[in-house]
Amino acid sequence: MTNVTEAFDAEQALGQAIAARIRDLRRDQSLTLDRLAKLSGLSKGTVVALEQGRANPSIGILCRLAAAFSLSVADLLNEHPSTVRLPIERTETRRLWTSAKGSSAQLHSSTSGRTMFELWSWVMMPGDVFSADAHSPDTRELISVSQGALSVVVGTHLEILSEGESARLVTDQPHSYAAASDVPAHFTMAVLERGGYRNPGHSSTAAKIQGHVP
Repeated sequence: MTNVTEAFDAEQALGQAIAARIRDLRRDQSLTLDRLAKLSGLSKGTVVALEQGRANPSIGILCRLAAAFSLSVADLLNEHPSTVRLPIERTETRRLWTSAKGSSAQLHSSTSGRTMFELWSWVMMPGDVFSADAHSPDTRELISVSQGALSVVVGTHLEILSEGESARLVTDQPHSYAAASDVPAHFTMAVLERGGYRNPGHSSTAAKIQGHVP
């Protein structure tokens, strides 16, 4: 089985799991399809396709839905989120995006509840670009490059981060990440988006991926 086939199968499985989760959450919160579409900033057609398992959600769409339900992404992905708060809780790493060239994004850990505090690891292959819409106001990201060089664009500002370099970002405007050399860029990311939101004008962590559901 090729990496592309594995990635497709993983996306299909995620799509089916999310479909059932959306239906359950929408019922539990007494939301109509129109209301969920408005809260998430998605079209009603996209919401219907996601709920029926006919579309595979991008990272950005997962984050929009989580915010609409006033949940973290981890809570949205978990059918039975933990309600026990221990000093130490193990979390499950989930690969939420891969590209045909081998780029990937993994969500390692996230707080539970409305405040989205997340820990990610990324690999960007040469030639790939990950473009993200604006997050909600005052969203902060910390990134650190462990291998290669990373091109980071926030609004009209561009920075090239080399191996061992780090940066603070305010990502409440469009932004993107790409390898800045002919070798893969490996980096970690921490995202803080406070208190959840229900503003249809914004998306959340890592936003819409090109080629996925609009």
